[in-house]
Amino acid sequence: MSETETVEAAEAVEKKPAREVLFFELETLATTGREVLFAAVSKVMKSKDIDVTPALFARCGITARPGAAIQAMIDDSGRNLSTGDQLAAQAETAIKKFFADGAELNTSLPALIKAAQAADMEVVAISAWPADVAEALMKKLGLDELGVGLEALNSTEAACPRADHWLRLLKQREQDTIPLIAIVSSRFACKGALTAGATCIAVPDAYTAFEDFAGAKVVLDSLGELKPQELIDLVSRR
Repeated sequence: MSETETVEAAEAVEKKPAREVLFFELETLATTGREVLFAAVSKVMKSKDIDVTPALFARCGITARPGAAIQAMIDDSGRNLSTGDQLAAQAETAIKKFFADGAELNTSLPALIKAAQAADMEVVAISAWPADVAEALMKKLGLDELGVGLEALNSTEAACPRADHWLRLLKQREQDTIPLIAIVSSRFACKGALTAGATCIAVPDAYTAFEDFAGAKVVLDSLGELKPQELIDLVSRR
C-alpha cells in the first residue's frame, strides 16, 4: 500500500466517539462535607463571638472550602478582623480530620457508578481540594476501588467548580459533541456546569435546598430517589 493509500485509509476510519463522562462533587455529594463545613466554620467563628446560624451559612457559607465562607462572614459582621486566614486553616484542619477518620460514602452512589460504567460512561469525582487531600478521601470512601477517576482543582474560591473548570474538563476529554453529565449539590456548581453545556442532576442538601436549580435536568431529594438505570437513561445523550 502506497503512502497516499495509507493516509486515505486512515482518514476513512471513523473516529471513535468520545465517551460520556459522569462527574460528581466529591466532598458534598459522595459524603457529608457541607455539614462538616458548617460545623467547622461555626466552631472557629464562635472564637470571634460570631454565631453561625443556618441563615448566615446559607448567605455566606455555600462554598467548597472554608476560607471564602469565613471571609464572607467577617465582612457580613462589619468587624475589622485580620485573622481570616488563620481561622480558615483551623477549619480546614478539622475538615481534613473528618475526611481521614469520619467520612462515609453516600450509600446510593456505588450502584449509580456501576450503572454508569455499564453504559460505557467514564465516572469522575471533582474536588476543590488539593490532590493529596482528595486522593486520601477517595481511598477512604472506596471510590478508587470502584474505578472512579479524580479531578482535584485545589481552589479556595467561593464558586467552585466554575464554568471555566467545567470547560477545561470538556476540552481535556474532547467532549465538544458529547457534553459531560454533572451531579451537583449547589447552585454555583449547577450554573457553572450548565454554562459549559453539561446535563445537570441536582441533589441539594439541607443547606442548599432553598437554591434555584433552574436548568437542571432533574432535581432530586436524594440520590436514591430514582433507580440508577432510570437516572442514567434520563441524562444520557447516547
